[in-house]
Amino acid sequence: MKIKTAIAVSAITLGSIAAGAGLATAAPLAHTGWVGNYATFEACAADGNSPITGGSQWECVEVIGGWDLYTY
Repeated sequence: MKIKTAIAVSAITLGSIAAGAGLATAAPLAHTGWVGNYATFEACAADGNSPITGGSQWECVEVIGGWDLYTY
């Protein structure tokens, strides 16, 4: 009986670790910097391409009020 309990506990623990690892790898890349909100995608992309406001990695995300520019 103790062997079956140990196997069951090991299986549950291993399953929990695997599920947690799956959630961690499935999580989207977090935004590190919100730059601003723009009325058009073109304006957002222009600032995203700018070396001053944008940088090497940026993203324009459509929101209700227009477009938000995020840098990574």
